[in-house]
Amino acid sequence: MARPNPPVIHLLVAMVVVLVPVFLIVAWFTRIPEPQPNVVDARPVVAAAREAGYPVLAPAELPDGWVATRARWTPRGRAGLNREPVPGNTIALGFLSPERQYFAIDQRDALPELLVRDVTRDGRADGESRVGDVTWTRYVSQDRRTRALVRLDADHATIVSGDVRYDQLEAFTATLR
Repeated sequence: MARPNPPVIHLLVAMVVVLVPVFLIVAWFTRIPEPQPNVVDARPVVAAAREAGYPVLAPAELPDGWVATRARWTPRGRAGLNREPVPGNTIALGFLSPERQYFAIDQRDALPELLVRDVTRDGRADGESRVGDVTWTRYVSQDRRTRALVRLDADHATIVSGDVRYDQLEAFTATLR
């Protein structure tokens, strides 16, 4: 004896019973929480570098919402990130803006060309910026993603960099003291 086809409503209920748990599982496991930045206090690092006689440039006052995410002072000859002695006194500071854009300040008192090459990712000069009464050389990376403002003084180099526009770098650089 031939069995009749089930009514359409039974097919729809069966599909809902199967698909609802699948959709719930997919929704649950595809949620990606917003990563929280690793906030550090840059003041003790800046103070240690200044006590050692290093002319550190650091933000004097940043608007609300800015956080320090990197602060590292490495005296000449101590092991750096690559476990090799750094060629000069080196300070590295990093800040995250409220828009979650990263700004870095890297300073060293030896081998400025090497520092510029590393921080700008083998960038090339791209004009100049005037911040206050100081002229900074603009650099842009080969892929044009990272921009930097470079200041070479007689005894040290300072580089402000980020994957942002030059006007944003200039505004951040204006906070340095």
